[in-house]
Amino acid sequence: MTNPGEFQERVVRHERPKHHFVFLIAPDGSMLGLDDDGALALYDEADDRVIWDRTPRGVMHVSTGTAVSAKLEADDCTVRIGSDDVTLRVGHGPEHLPSVYLEHLKREGWVCLTSLLTPEIVDGLQRVACTDDYEHLEPNTDSPRVCQHSAVGQAISEPISLWLIRHYIGTRDLHLGHPPNPTSLPPYDGKRRVQGWHADIPYIPSVGGHPVADRGGPIKAVQRNVCVSDFTKRNGATVYKLGSHRAETNPPPEWNPARHGADPATRPYSGPEADVVEAPAGSIVLYDARTWHRAGFNQTQHKRGAMLMSFQAADVSPKRDTRPACQRLHESPVYQELDPRQQREITELLMSQPDAA
Repeated sequence: MTNPGEFQERVVRHERPKHHFVFLIAPDGSMLGLDDDGALALYDEADDRVIWDRTPRGVMHVSTGTAVSAKLEADDCTVRIGSDDVTLRVGHGPEHLPSVYLEHLKREGWVCLTSLLTPEIVDGLQRVACTDDYEHLEPNTDSPRVCQHSAVGQAISEPISLWLIRHYIGTRDLHLGHPPNPTSLPPYDGKRRVQGWHADIPYIPSVGGHPVADRGGPIKAVQRNVCVSDFTKRNGATVYKLGSHRAETNPPPEWNPARHGADPATRPYSGPEADVVEAPAGSIVLYDARTWHRAGFNQTQHKRGAMLMSFQAADVSPKRDTRPACQRLHESPVYQELDPRQQREITELLMSQPDAA
């Protein structure tokens, strides 16, 4: 067992929110919002237009304060759009408006969307990752994990984080850098070589020797870490040097002694200039791919689950081709459990790969 005193990273803690806004979701996955004229309309993108709050008489549009009469029954909401009464599903929404998250992401280079995924999605991800209540299970390696439970696709297509990433990079034309797989970090045995400090593709060499992107040039990629388990410093939550996306270089050699002549088991830097973002399961952490980061040290007796994704601009060569996994998904019954918006988003992200993939 490691000595907790050896790890001096600062902790940035995000508590589980006491209140969430809601989405009003149509059967095709589109979300009810207000257009610029104040009329009700359906949208595929999750910006401020589609964020609502419950009221005693219906719902209120959060960004404008517009009250809309609605009939609320359990998780259903019936509203009049034009001349039609439309029944929508009341969905779990964010703690803050998307514009608030975007301002933080642009200012700091990272943001935490705390407890954004529903408990049902979290449970499905934990089942696939074989963590938490499913730690006794063995991972299924017979099929892509996106085919094993609809929760994987629901997490991939989460609409607020997608909107944030597209606005931060400045384009809708994105692809995933590798197939999204819920995985686990086992307890640290004190001997195993661990991941060192790094930035991510395309700011490091990729498979095939493609050019490394200029850290001072246009933003090329954003990472999305889904907290499948609670993320804590003790169970190995991702460690960052927050703000390092502005640095001119990747991590210095002294932060990775094992890569520069020291014993291969020598641990990477874990001092007070590093940061650990702690957040409940179901949270999503977005960060600029230039940010220095590494895996944490799991000092518990249990596996910690995560699903790590890299969203890349069209000219970035991915680490792995995601198209075979998407083709398998289309042939799987899990695909039919996703709504049309989710199906479109996943297909676009997995199939829009550069030819070099």
